[in-house]
Amino acid sequence: MTVISAALFGTDWRPRLPGGAELLRECAARGWTVVLTGPGPAGAPALTVAAPGGDPVRAALELVDGEPSHAVAVAGSVREVLAARRAGVSCVALETGGDAGPELRVAGAVEVHRDAAALLRVLDDSLLARPRAFGRVGAGTGPRNG
Repeated sequence: MTVISAALFGTDWRPRLPGGAELLRECAARGWTVVLTGPGPAGAPALTVAAPGGDPVRAALELVDGEPSHAVAVAGSVREVLAARRAGVSCVALETGGDAGPELRVAGAVEVHRDAAALLRVLDDSLLARPRAFGRVGAGTGPRNG
């Protein structure tokens, strides 16, 4: 599953980031279950955590009964990178959230990209290349029953 900060992408299909909508679509097309932390784009191929509170990554994991080892977070701030780290989720960071690459790396980001368009250009070589790299197919990919 991919946990993506809705703060980076806005609340409709006019994302704040160049390549934002394309990144969401491509993650979904590659088989990721995309969970947006916060209100997401209308019609997005994603589930949303309506009220993530202080622990949005854990809330996203719980939403889909996901495992941290099968997830990647896309964050735009040191605060979001730290939330992913606390949850045990690998993190790809985008510098468009206001924090610089070195700060994001110190906080725990495995990769740092200028923006969503830059990440999209190297997606095949990133943590988001394909979900199978993280475990069995289908792990943490559906809503929780019960």
